[in-house]
This record gives sequence, C-alpha cells and structure tokens, in this order.
Amino acid sequence: MDFVKKNIATIVTGLIVTAVLICAVVMIGPWQFAQSSELTAVVHDANGDERRLPLNRDARINIQTNLGTNTIVVSGGSARIEHADCPNGDCTRQLPINKPGQQIICLPHKLWIEVRGSEDKEAAMDVDAVNWADSEQADVDLVAR
Repeated sequence: MDFVKKNIATIVTGLIVTAVLICAVVMIGPWQFAQSSELTAVVHDANGDERRLPLNRDARINIQTNLGTNTIVVSGGSARIEHADCPNGDCTRQLPINKPGQQIICLPHKLWIEVRGSEDKEAAMDVDAVNWADSEQADVDLVAR
C-alpha cells in the first residue's frame, strides 16, 4: 500500500500514456491498412465502360464518347482530368484524387473517376440523371448514388 501511495503520479502517468497509445493504434491502424492496399482510379464513362488505372503507374488516356472527350492523367500516385472539351471544364479544376472514396465528376460528359482500394466492392453510383416533379418543388436533376 505504501508503494502505491509513493508512486501514484507515476502509475497515473503510465495509465494515461497507455490509453493514448491504445487510442492511436485503434485510430491510425485502419487508415494505415487502407493506405497500404493497391489504389486504383476507376473511370466510368457515359457509354457504361469502365477503365482501371493503378495509381502506382503513370498513365494518360483519352476517353471519347458521343458527349465529348476527356484526358485523364495518373501521375505521382494521383489521378486528375487534364483536359475536357465540355463548356466550362469544371472537372479540370478539381484537385487530383488519391484516397479511397474520392471522386472527380464531369457532368456534361457523364464521366466520373473514383479511387478504390484493392478490397473495395464494386461501386453503386449510377451516372444517369433522375428527374422528378414535386408539388412544392420545381423539376430537379440529380446524380444518383
């Protein structure tokens, strides 16, 4: 009992450090695991085609559909749209993507890119628009997920 009373500060400090280390392992462990899997940029176009580009290999591809052309570049472990001949080119100004779940979308061309890990399941996003009319709301177009 005297030992506990004399060393209470050391024991409490040890318990706090142990708790912090356990929290760090629990929080960082899954993130580290997800980063270690092979990441792939999956390109979906308006024709329903899907192309897979590993992020660990540099590549440049042109995707051409009846809606237009996009140039996709994989470089330095990230994917981005370098060029699009759509009216505004908003997709070319989106930041490069390199983490699972990140996406770049070109609405005029109905083209989207997502990053997936090797263990990820197939995506469920539908690139077709959904249109409905509500009595309190005007017609709305959405990209369905």
